Amino acid sequence: MRGLLLGLIGALSLVGGLCAVAATPAGLVGVLPVPTSESLPAATHQWCRNGEHWVRGAYAKDGKYRAGYCAPKQPP
Repeated sequence: MRGLLLGLIGALSLVGGLCAVAATPAGLVGVLPVPTSESLPAATHQWCRNGEHWVRGAYAKDGKYRAGYCAPKQPP
């Protein structure tokens, strides 16, 4: 009886596993066209308020990274 139950559970798991493998899209398995770090910027300006502009994130002279932020516009 236990052997029959274990055989049934094994068969069901095998069928379930094969169905899951067959359901993956063929062109998207494990291949990315461009590394994620190059395809999208880490942070972009969404909506700076009126009178503000977006300052991109970059490394400062002391070597510390400064994230992007909205800064007030300077008068001309």
